[in-house]
Amino acid sequence: MKCAEQDYIEIACLYKLRVELLTKNDSRIEGVARDTKYNAHKQECIVIETIERLESVPLDTIIAMRALETNPHFTLLTFSS
Repeated sequence: MKCAEQDYIEIACLYKLRVELLTKNDSRIEGVARDTKYNAHKQECIVIETIERLESVPLDTIIAMRALETNPHFTLLTFSS
């Protein structure tokens, strides 16, 4: 993920936007972007608050992020590998 693309992850967390993530294994994760952190494998992750739990999603597994609410920053982003 490029630095400019990662900035949108930070924006989503800063404004606690509801987003849908699409991962390389075709999983869809929907929830509120809360924070970024490193997991036990030293991968940078976005923390998503889903209905069931907080889920850490490694940034290098995300291929797209869609905003589920109107905002001035982005609607749909596709990330480079």
